[in-house]
Amino acid sequence: MNSNMKLIYNPRTFLGVFGILLAACTSTPSLESIDFKQNDKVVFLGNAFFENAIVNGEIETKFSLSFPHKNITFRNIGWSGDNVQAHARTRARGGGRFGDPDKGFGILTKQISELKPDKIFIAYGFNESFEQGLAIEAYRKDLNHLLDELGELGPELILISTLPMEKGFGIPDEHIETRNKELKIYSEATKEVASKGNHRFIDLFTSFSQENKYTVNGIHLTSKGYRKAGELITEVLKFPPPVTPLDSNKADQIRNTIIKKNTLFFHRWRPRNDAFVYGERKDEQRIAQEEPAQIEPFIVKQEAVIKLLLKDL
Repeated sequence: MNSNMKLIYNPRTFLGVFGILLAACTSTPSLESIDFKQNDKVVFLGNAFFENAIVNGEIETKFSLSFPHKNITFRNIGWSGDNVQAHARTRARGGGRFGDPDKGFGILTKQISELKPDKIFIAYGFNESFEQGLAIEAYRKDLNHLLDELGELGPELILISTLPMEKGFGIPDEHIETRNKELKIYSEATKEVASKGNHRFIDLFTSFSQENKYTVNGIHLTSKGYRKAGELITEVLKFPPPVTPLDSNKADQIRNTIIKKNTLFFHRWRPRNDAFVYGERKDEQRIAQEEPAQIEPFIVKQEAVIKLLLKDL
C-alpha cells in the first residue's frame, strides 16, 4: 500500500462489504467441495446433454476415478428433447409410457423416487430457450417446481447450465449469436434459481463459449466435449484428482464397462418395445411387461466389474 494513502474506517462501507462477503459464503454452496459417502447413488436428469453422455461414459468415468473406493452407483435418465415439465417423456409412444402431460411430471418424479438417489445432477434450459416472450418466467417457475418436488425426496441437487452453440457446421453466424444470447439468458436463470434455493450450480456456458472444438454439429458434444464437461464439473465441485489419467488403458477399461452398464440400463427403463410394455398395446403381449426387469442382473454384473476395476487402482 502507498504510505501516503490513509485507511479510513467507514462503518457503513465496512458493513456493506461484510454483508457481501457473508452473502457470498452462505449462498454459493458450489464453492465447497462436494461430499460423496460410501455407496451413494447418483442420478443424471435432463435433456440430450445427459442422454448423449450414455454412449461415451466420460463424465461418469471422471467421477468414478476421483472416488474409486466409494462404490458410487450412477443412473442416467436423460431424455433428448425433454424440458422441466417432462414433455418429451410424456409424448413418447402417444403418452403411453408417461401418461398425458398432466401426469407425466408426477410419473417422472415417482421413477426418481424409486431410484433413491443421494445426488441428482440436473441439466435443463436448452429446449425451453426456443420459446419466446415470457417463457423465461415460466422456466423459472417450472424449474422451482421440479426442485421442490425432488427436494422432498432428500437428495442433494446440482444444477448445470446450458451450453452455447459452436460456430461452423454451415450455420449462419447471425443465427448462432442470437441463439447464444437466448441460451445465456436461460443459463443465468438456472444460476439464479440455484442460488435462491441454495443449490450448487455448474457454469459450463462460459467455458464452452471460449473455444469451438467440442461438438459434432454445433450443439451436441463429442467425447472430447464430454471429457471437458466432466473436468469442469469436477473442478467446480473440487473433486480429488483422478487416480489414473483419463487417457490410460485402465481408464479405457473402466469407461467401456460403464458404457455397457449404461446401455443395459437404458434398455431396462426405455425398452424399444415400450408400446407393449407400458403403452397403448400393453394388453396384447403381457409377457413383454416382464422383460425389462430381466435385464437387471446384467446391470449388476457390469457394476461388479466396474467395482473390481476401481478396487485395483
